[in-house]
Amino acid sequence: MANLSDSPHFAVYDDYYTPKSAWLRISESIPKDKIIWEACCLNANLSNSPDYLREIVGEDKVVSDITMDCLINEPDNYDCIITNIPFDKTIKIPILKRFVKLDKPFIIIMNSMNTFTKYFHEIFKDNREHLQIITPSGKIHFDKLEGGVLTPTKNCSFYCVYVCFKMNLSADNLWVN
Repeated sequence: MANLSDSPHFAVYDDYYTPKSAWLRISESIPKDKIIWEACCLNANLSNSPDYLREIVGEDKVVSDITMDCLINEPDNYDCIITNIPFDKTIKIPILKRFVKLDKPFIIIMNSMNTFTKYFHEIFKDNREHLQIITPSGKIHFDKLEGGVLTPTKNCSFYCVYVCFKMNLSADNLWVN
């Protein structure tokens, strides 16, 4: 049996962007009658995620701002959060806590291993009845920023899930291709 501590340590690299296919996979679960905040776009000048979401729900239904820090600010008017939060744990944990505190429905993309962590269980311990996980078939392959250009990847080393909070999804929507 392998032990992760025996593996080399890899630097966290957060210059990955959400591909359109990641949002299309769950398009049936994304509300079309709500204002969506794509919350994790701070300094993400090249992110197309808000545009992909607009294609799914409508041009006037997505709020996004590359100058807004979701740990400090929020839009005046929105109904739910749909985003791909940073991989770095020092950023991810405060974002998860903030989103739960905001008490708005959300869907976030996360590495599936996060659901096994102590911090994940601690953050959601009083809200487990509102927690759902959409499990996709296969991996989400992200777009990597290299030399100022977004390049699709085909070798993501981990599986992701969509962590849903207060979305009240049907069981049929919790497994997607």
